[in-house]
Amino acid sequence: MSEESNHPTPPDEAPRAKQGGAEAVVNDDPRWLDKPGSVNLLIYILIAACSASVLADFFYHKHGEFHFQEFVGFDAIYGFVAYVGLVNLAKVVRILLMRNEDYYD
Repeated sequence: MSEESNHPTPPDEAPRAKQGGAEAVVNDDPRWLDKPGSVNLLIYILIAACSASVLADFFYHKHGEFHFQEFVGFDAIYGFVAYVGLVNLAKVVRILLMRNEDYYD
């Protein structure tokens, strides 16, 4: 028997796999974002932060240039609509600018 087979792999050393002639570290441990509970926690934190932002509008007087800028939650609604509009615009622009896979060949 060889000495190598008698010694177990140290726990801090990840198993290695050959990939394209080079060794790649294989890590099967799930990251914290891979767990469903962590993603739900982030969503709850985001909802709480957005709610706190809207609730803060009740505690001070806004001085907007236009009357509609003084509405409660206007900034949050405006930001959300702008975000959705930007994403949809990007989808349209992608269709217009997209090239075939072999465009440069």
